[in-house]
Formats: sequence, structure tokens, C-alpha cells
Amino acid sequence: MRRLLLFAIFGLAALVGCDTAALETESQVVVEAYLEAGEPMDSVRLTRTARASAEYTPERTAVQGADVQVQRLNDSGGVAATVPYTETDSTDGLYIPETPATVKPQGTYRLRAAPPEGPVVTAETTVPAPVEAVRTQNDTTTYPAPEPDDENSDPPQFELTVRPGPSALERQNVYVLTSRSLLDLQSIPASPPKSVAGRLLTPFYLDQYDADSDTLASFRVNSSGLLNEANFTSNDDGTVSITLPWLAVAFYGPNQIRASVVDNNLYDFLRTQSAQQMSLAPGEIPNIDADIENGTGIFGSFAEASGKVLIRPPNPTGDDIPLRP
Repeated sequence: MRRLLLFAIFGLAALVGCDTAALETESQVVVEAYLEAGEPMDSVRLTRTARASAEYTPERTAVQGADVQVQRLNDSGGVAATVPYTETDSTDGLYIPETPATVKPQGTYRLRAAPPEGPVVTAETTVPAPVEAVRTQNDTTTYPAPEPDDENSDPPQFELTVRPGPSALERQNVYVLTSRSLLDLQSIPASPPKSVAGRLLTPFYLDQYDADSDTLASFRVNSSGLLNEANFTSNDDGTVSITLPWLAVAFYGPNQIRASVVDNNLYDFLRTQSAQQMSLAPGEIPNIDADIENGTGIFGSFAEASGKVLIRPPNPTGDDIPLRP
């Protein structure tokens, strides 16, 4: 469930609504599932596409009563292990592992979901090698003032240095950076006036904030697009140093920064999502590259490393924000 929430920033539901498959009379099964290297297997969500004129909500389109399992494959493509999934009582269409299982780095996994009606949906992913967080720099820093005194007055940016594993793909590693505020937002009004939000949100996000329609929680998690490893600093010891852009920080205070190496499925999904967002006319909107047989959506994997940074406001008043999580 944690990963569904984390990668909800990729906008799966909205993106599927743009897929031309959603215009067909017969709906498709939509898969949303992620595997993280070295972590327990997470949940699988199954829904169906909605017609272009209908509202798409996971609750109303949930696929119930499906036979779901995730298989780990051996080097010859046979099944080495199978983890059966069961539907939760709390959320329709959400399936969780019946027994705990850890995702093997660089392992290949097959999702098999047989709905009560229609063909069996399958997808495969090869999990990236682990990524190790080696060190961080500028763990406490100050957000730059809107009008700095001189060109050299910008404060140092947070830097996360990681040691990526070898890529099993015929390309360099591709990353997604995600920042998540660790502030206790439950102790703060969900939609405070803009004068109050200004003591919590950094300038770019404050400009987008509307107290009548937005909540602070909707700004908690922010993600970059796909970033090639060549965008970062490669060190002689094989590590990669990633500098956090100020634009990625929505909240002052404590933030967790994740650097995720993505598999081919997430790479294709995000790449075609970006192409959809750049399309100007409905006739020009391309389908997503789903890599799923008899369905659509995403069954992807990733490996990640993370660090924490404390971002202070440029002009603190002493009690502007709670600096602890």
C-alpha cells in the first residue's frame, strides 16, 4: 500500500483516462503494482478503464474476485517461486500477499491476474540492482531568498551520493527523484489561509496554492521526471552525486529525498506519460506504453536510496514552522 501512495504522483488514473483504449466499448483491466528491490512485496490494485464520458475512480471500477499471484522466474524462464495474493476486506480491488516475501534484486517477476471475466492479465519486470546511500552533504541548509544580496549568496544545496548497482539493461541507469515533507501536517489545518501556508510552503508551491481548493497534504510528495545518470556527477569511486534542485522542495522543515532507479516498465510508462502531457490535440495523444498483456497500467520495479535534509526558510521569524517531523 505504501508504494501505491508513493507512485500515485505519476497520475495513473488520469493517464489511463487519456489512453485511447479507454474509448473502447469493452473495458480493460488496469494494473497498478510496484516491486522495490530488497523490500517486502507490496500490494496489487486492479480496476477497469472507464469510458471517456464516465468518472474514473478506483472504488467504482474495482476488479473483485480475481485470482492474483506474483511469480519469481528462474534463469530459464520457469517459475522458481509463487506468492499468492488475496483481496483485502477494506479496499475493493486491492490485493496483498498471503505470505511475506522479499523482492530479490535483479530478479525477474511475472504478475498473473485472472479476473472473474475476461482473459488473464500478465506482465513481467526485472528488478534493478540495489542502490546504496553512501553519504549526504548540506543536510541542513537555507532556502534561497527571493532577492539575494549578490550572485554568490545562494546557500549550498543538499547532495545525496549513491552507489548504484550494475545496470542489466542496454542503457545507463535512469532515476526519479522524490521529495516528501516529514512535517506533522495533522497538527496543522488542512487548508490554512495563504498567509499561514506561506510560512510552510516554498515560493513556487505557494504561488500554486489555493486555500479554497487545495490541502497542504496534496503538496507533500513531489517527483521529478526521468533523469539519466549522465545528469549527475560521476565520481572516481563509482558513486554518483545527486544535487537536489530547489524546485523539488515544496515545504520548509524536514524532508526525505529518494533517488529511485527504475526498470524498463516504469521507464516506458513515465516516458509515454510525459509525451501525453505534451500533446496539444486529442488526435495526437499517444497510448501509454504499458508492457502488460491483456490489460493496461503499470507493473514496474525500482531500487532506491534516500537521505534527509532540513530546509530552513530564508527569513525565519523564530516560530514560523515546526522544524521537527
